[in-house]
Amino acid sequence: MTRVHGGLYAEDMEQLYHGPVPYVILAAGAVIFVAATAAVGIALSFIGSLGSTSFWNNPWVRGIVGAVLWAVVVGGGGLYLTLVERKFMARVQVRYGPNRWGPYGLLQPIADALKLMRKEDIIPDAADSLVMRLAPIIAFAPSFMLFAAVPWTAEYVASKMDIGVLYIIAVTSLTPIGVLMAGWGPNNKYNLLGAMRFAAQELAYEVPLILAMIGPIAVAQSLNGVAIVEAQSGYWFGVIPRWNIFPQFFGAIIFFVAFMAETGRIPFDIPDAEGEVVHGFSAEYSGMKFVMLLLLEYVHLIAGAALFVVVYMGGYLGPAPLSQFAWFTLKLLFVILVMMLIRAVWFRVRIDQIMDLGWKILLPAALINVGVIGVVLALTV
Repeated sequence: MTRVHGGLYAEDMEQLYHGPVPYVILAAGAVIFVAATAAVGIALSFIGSLGSTSFWNNPWVRGIVGAVLWAVVVGGGGLYLTLVERKFMARVQVRYGPNRWGPYGLLQPIADALKLMRKEDIIPDAADSLVMRLAPIIAFAPSFMLFAAVPWTAEYVASKMDIGVLYIIAVTSLTPIGVLMAGWGPNNKYNLLGAMRFAAQELAYEVPLILAMIGPIAVAQSLNGVAIVEAQSGYWFGVIPRWNIFPQFFGAIIFFVAFMAETGRIPFDIPDAEGEVVHGFSAEYSGMKFVMLLLLEYVHLIAGAALFVVVYMGGYLGPAPLSQFAWFTLKLLFVILVMMLIRAVWFRVRIDQIMDLGWKILLPAALINVGVIGVVLALTV
């Protein structure tokens, strides 16, 4: 047998390229995510069908139960995305990836979570213990709150608020506060440096992200998520879907780059660059608090991808006779896989380059995009 890259044999390489493992992982992830999310919808529908006088039809009860169910689904989805990403990156980089726990490594996220949660929860002597305890919650909660305004179908949306997009912008602005608290609380220079980097990066890309949403909002003439999706119904020439990503491709690119930077993933992972700031704002955390800060990236990834699907990819609408829920889930998984591919093949850029991209390129580009869309709408109305 002939050895090739990394000491692997040619037969191993053949298995890596043509074996079923990555497809099993992706298929299992999609099935688990769809089944779990469908279970939430069935549970909420069942609660709503118990009658107007029922205790379970109380809006407060429905809200609390729905929030708990969504926390389980989105949190579990974020946990499982760690395995999907590791397997996906391993295939791109010609490696096996995790394969020890369960068939094809399917139980690896559970093993990792149990290991991290069983670790001792340490509070440094010089730390502000109250701030350290509150920071992971304040940083983690907004990513869950965002899903209240995301329409998975025309009816399956937690709150059909008329200011849905404004609500999303408001709750996402809370995350940097929690991260700054996470950096300040431990009284550690690496935590503080990582938190300051995160805040600077969020500030640089939040404005282009908001400006990139103005075009779809102007077309729909509404801040409601369902209205934005419904404005993308129909086809051009009977074939091309009227999704915003086609006529507003420039704005879609700005939005995609901006929300990818806000998730802090490669190539925008300067807040937790191990070679520069150890592990950034989570360096001094352990136990469950570290798990929450670790999952923050993946829950934020799901939330950002869902928002991109709603604003630019037609949400739950699709050209084939599939259910609205199936279309939304497929688009969501596609956007997530694109971001994983970028992480697998790209490299970390310098902090000055990231700031220049946000302030000197994306912000002017977003302003130009808003101006062009305004002129086009004025001429066509």
